[in-house]
Amino acid sequence: MTAQTRSLSIDWTSDNPHLSGNFAPIGAEIDAPELTVISGRIPEDLSGVYMRNGPNPRFRPASYIYPLEGDGMVHAVFFDAGRARYRNRFVRTRSFMVEDQAGHAVYGGIMDPTPLDPAALGSVSDPFKQSAFIGVIQHGERLLALGEAEPAWELSMALETLGPWTAGTGQPLDIGAHTRVHPVTGDLFGLTYDALHPAVHIHRIGPRGRLLQSFEIALAAPSMIHDFILTELHIVLLIGPAVFDMEAARRGESFIQWRPEIGTRIAVMDLDGGATRWIEAEAFFVFHFANGFERGSEIVIDYVRHERLSLGHGGAHLPPTLHRLTIDLLSMRMTDTVLFGSAVEFPRIDDRRIARSNRFIYLPTLTPSLGQTTVASATFNCLLCVDTETGKTRQHDFGHQIAGEAVFIPRGAHEQDGCVASFLYDPVNGTSDFVLLDAARIDAEPVAVIRMPQRVPQGLHGAWISP
Repeated sequence: MTAQTRSLSIDWTSDNPHLSGNFAPIGAEIDAPELTVISGRIPEDLSGVYMRNGPNPRFRPASYIYPLEGDGMVHAVFFDAGRARYRNRFVRTRSFMVEDQAGHAVYGGIMDPTPLDPAALGSVSDPFKQSAFIGVIQHGERLLALGEAEPAWELSMALETLGPWTAGTGQPLDIGAHTRVHPVTGDLFGLTYDALHPAVHIHRIGPRGRLLQSFEIALAAPSMIHDFILTELHIVLLIGPAVFDMEAARRGESFIQWRPEIGTRIAVMDLDGGATRWIEAEAFFVFHFANGFERGSEIVIDYVRHERLSLGHGGAHLPPTLHRLTIDLLSMRMTDTVLFGSAVEFPRIDDRRIARSNRFIYLPTLTPSLGQTTVASATFNCLLCVDTETGKTRQHDFGHQIAGEAVFIPRGAHEQDGCVASFLYDPVNGTSDFVLLDAARIDAEPVAVIRMPQRVPQGLHGAWISP
């Protein structure tokens, strides 16, 4: 059986490091019914689908700040009975369709949120682009593509866009870039911030996909909050001084300003938003958390720490590193220690341990074997497993190949009983592969390496979806 392809023209190139190389977008939407295994073997009992979302701008943007802009494109590898097939599709949000009809970029960006072509918006009232390019999740019977501070967009399992998700409210519901599921109730928690007002909105959605509760937390300034922590008893926000400033945008500066004098504020609240307590800390920023959990009278949080917010490809800053933050709920004091001191991002765990204690964290890092002296941020060539109890690490170095986020695929009941999966890109040959590693022996030979029918651009977040 041969692959079927439909293509949307992408006839532009860029020297922006986050729009070139493996970050360059593709226009082809492919259905490949049979993928080739180039080494190892796909486990016969592996049944489900790996999906990964990422920014894939169709039209040349006026400006581009990674990882906060672009059109969503979901890549999916379906597994059944030792075989694999592939499909990818754009997430056709309302903003995507506006630009599709116009035939060019219509919306502005983080550097300047003013629409490039206001006339092309027509009856669309929102001047900010909705792109749903960050992640993909399943909640109940709903498959959802997530974006930054915007509604989720519902997809079919064939990746066709069905429309904005309402969670039973009748109106699109903003649930943001990252969500967490409570391990006992099965409720989905999501949040969104307001770029113009100092508040964050938190939503609790039941297992059947209907909104149960919403509440608002007032902030000191309109702030970017990309991710958050859920434990069995608490929600924790780490609010770094990344502040939206419309006046700065009007002066031609970035819409997001780094204000270290504000510091980072940590909010610890009950699941219903009540009894919120605050901790003041020095300025730092968090894009992604690995996990958080209760330990007696403490909350333990594993996260990737950025000493400041760095967007795009300009500037030289300290690399992000893996940290453990411990909050004493009795004294409301915190301690912070380094778990891994080299450049990392996109931490993941066995998702069955979300909001409960976990031991192992999987995340990409960068080693000299990549063989490039200058690379765009979020370029990694090694997958790492960190044992948070012993401090020991295992790693799988892919040499000159570029790896993405490592998603855990469970195959048994115990933590580490499964595989970790990621797309790989070979810049020498221009090919992409999908790799499965044994989670308990990440440094061993891959369980399977599967050749992709086309280049899969560098993306952001993925998920394993069981049948």
